[in-house]
Amino acid sequence: MMQVSTRSSYQPVKKTALILAIVGLVFGQVGAASAQTAGGEQQAAMYDACLTQADSEPKAAYEAALDWYKAGGGLPARHCAAVALLGLDAYEEAAARLEKLAGEVPDARIDLRLGLIAQAAQGWMMSGRAERAAQLLSLVINVRPDDPQLRADRAVAWMSLGDHWAAIDDLDLALQRAPEDVELLLYRAAAYRYLGVPDLARDDVTRALAVDPNHPGAWLERGILDELAGDKAAARRDWIKVLELAPDGAVADAARARLEALDVAR
Repeated sequence: MMQVSTRSSYQPVKKTALILAIVGLVFGQVGAASAQTAGGEQQAAMYDACLTQADSEPKAAYEAALDWYKAGGGLPARHCAAVALLGLDAYEEAAARLEKLAGEVPDARIDLRLGLIAQAAQGWMMSGRAERAAQLLSLVINVRPDDPQLRADRAVAWMSLGDHWAAIDDLDLALQRAPEDVELLLYRAAAYRYLGVPDLARDDVTRALAVDPNHPGAWLERGILDELAGDKAAARRDWIKVLELAPDGAVADAARARLEALDVAR
């Protein structure tokens, strides 16, 4: 099956907007303009460096964020520490901290609050708490109903919870905004497959391959559909294609496992 990973929807922090928003909040002004002051620029630079390090060296970033907080780093330091915890696989702790930060943001900064809630949802999803992730994403989607990334994230949560029709509803809306998004197409294909609608699943895989003929996940999914249709030779070709395109990683591991299962069944 296509891997519906609890980590698949995690995106690196979109630093510029969030940095300016949080630094602006710390300086007590609504809007990002406060980050243009000398102090704000310094805070923004430290925040940017911390988030960059959180992505590549989360342990060092976490320790640096703690030191920064002790030196008066405030909310930016706490946010960086939470992001670093995601990189350290401490998902529940990170999600709880992000939710707490969101709760401290004033009503005037609803944009910032929603961004932190969405990040908390990612943490809960990665920790295996799909139900909580879906609840939080629903809060954000109520305000931003047309955001395809939020719809995709919630679809992954619905699929993890076994509610594939709800996932398809979200993916339909997301694909209206981003009709050539390969990941969205493959998630919907997997949802249709789980629901026993292979024709619609294959349609989405075909669309995905038309956009990106070298997408390993699309070949993996097509092989699964071939196997379900009884065409084991075609399934084998598709999974070998996966290994040719991307010999390492989770998709390659899934293809190898399925090839091995075919060999055992012979």
